[in-house]
Amino acid sequence: MLTAKYWIGCSGYSYDDWVGRFYPEGMDKQMFFEYYAQKFNTVEINSTFYQLPSRTTVLHWANRAPDYFRFSIKFYREITHERKLFHIAPVLEKFYASLKPLITKNKIAVFLIQLPASFGKNLPKLEKFLNELPQGFKYAIEFRHHSWLTDDTFELLERYGVSYVIVDEPHLPPIIKITASFTYIRFHGRGRKVWYFYKYSEEELKPWVKKIKELETQVNEVFIYFNNHFRAFAPRNAMQLAQLLELKPEDLTPRIKQTSLWDFSD
Repeated sequence: MLTAKYWIGCSGYSYDDWVGRFYPEGMDKQMFFEYYAQKFNTVEINSTFYQLPSRTTVLHWANRAPDYFRFSIKFYREITHERKLFHIAPVLEKFYASLKPLITKNKIAVFLIQLPASFGKNLPKLEKFLNELPQGFKYAIEFRHHSWLTDDTFELLERYGVSYVIVDEPHLPPIIKITASFTYIRFHGRGRKVWYFYKYSEEELKPWVKKIKELETQVNEVFIYFNNHFRAFAPRNAMQLAQLLELKPEDLTPRIKQTSLWDFSD
């Protein structure tokens, strides 16, 4: 039986409305990352979807991250949403070049590829894209169109060792499918108008514990990210799920020994 390594965190960490709810009152924004990294062992960087990160920003991440900490990086939208995986070579090269400090320090956990809701199933295009990706990294793909959720899609991902992203969100079913040696789960929230403006109750998280425990026997690593970032719902729910999975704080952050690691105000 394989024993999974848990990576649990949030989609982003630099939110002003987390101050007083997750970050202490009065904390300087420059200290957000250090504080976050005392609570979680990973973060999903979504800002790389909107623009290529500056060298200063990437160096900040690479130099300040503890040894146990890893980043999952969301693909640049010009690749996925504007070019829709077509004629991507020049942009792909720039994207990876911008992340060189993290790559050099082996700090990247997974590259997250999110396709737009307007992008329906096109397996030949997807396979061509997968063949263009640099080797030596983990990749996970999140679909937003129902047409992709078919056996031949999952078979293609399995052939390339790319993880299907399991989602909890309003529009797609939470299909549990393993297509790689690791699994990747994103909790978006269940808000009616804004998905992410949502706090999961413990009763809503409990059914996921059994599912995740079953996945644990099938993969080497489990990556879990909460994207419901409004009012610091994401870190609260990430901590709750870790507790429900019977993980201890030191299981995620082995060098940090605070007894209050899971505690923060509403």
